[in-house]
Amino acid sequence: MTTKIPPDQIVIRPPVEAYSVLIAVSGGCSWNKCKFCGTYKGIYGSIQDYAILPLENVLKEIDFYAEKNYHGFPVFLAGGNPTSAPTDYLVKILEYVRLRMKNVQRISSYAKALDILRKSDEELTQLAEAGLDIVYMGLESGSSKILRFMKKGTNAESMIKAGKRILAAGIKLSLYILLGLGGKEFSDLHAKETARVLTEINPTIFRFRTLNILPSTPLWKEWEQGDFELLSPVECIKEERDIIAQLGENVTSQVFNDHVSNYVGIESSNIKEERDVFISYLDSLMNNPRIQSLPRKNLDRM
Repeated sequence: MTTKIPPDQIVIRPPVEAYSVLIAVSGGCSWNKCKFCGTYKGIYGSIQDYAILPLENVLKEIDFYAEKNYHGFPVFLAGGNPTSAPTDYLVKILEYVRLRMKNVQRISSYAKALDILRKSDEELTQLAEAGLDIVYMGLESGSSKILRFMKKGTNAESMIKAGKRILAAGIKLSLYILLGLGGKEFSDLHAKETARVLTEINPTIFRFRTLNILPSTPLWKEWEQGDFELLSPVECIKEERDIIAQLGENVTSQVFNDHVSNYVGIESSNIKEERDVFISYLDSLMNNPRIQSLPRKNLDRM
């Protein structure tokens, strides 16, 4: 039996929010079925149940940080998918952050595509006007086949629709791409379709992560049984290179490799302007004998 973590305890946040004020809004994940994700899964069951925290608790947390003079910092509304909460609830939180905390650099949160699609365009605009600056959304792959196999609970076209609606509302969008999610068998498909979806959306930012399988995930058993083959480091680099190479000319996104799971740290402030340099650098790594023999990282966290 897994000991449950209370929903007001924050389990995860983006690396870019390391120095932000973290305000718990939701606990767990309303979906929590993805094969590759161990964030809210323990070996013996869920480690944190999905919940939306009482509004008064969230407002008290904002008061605490305001009274402790945490002004001038970014604010991250934490939890697996705070955007699953009612829009009026989120608007009250956003407005209260802006009221109580001075010079907030940005307010951000995770978002799930299905949560976004359940909200109207008017609701998304309300969130933007209340002060939500950017959301982080897991695209993972642009291939509906891979997303279905990984039980992501959505498909490529839904991701495109949600991404475009976020941007149209005036909210910045940061998408996560999970290198190796198609395994060896579907690596080419993963690269091609991910590039297609990124081209359709042209997100503000997209970030690469490298697939890391934890024992608590359903994918672990498939890997142990030989039903799923992990990519080598050089194959992960090639997959990233192929995604960048197949982007449309319209894509002006910022690109980051800002996670401990990655084998490269290259970034771009505008991939349209720097694509050739980006690709040339990845090509040089792929041709490096040391990189070709590099062992996989065995991380014990996402």
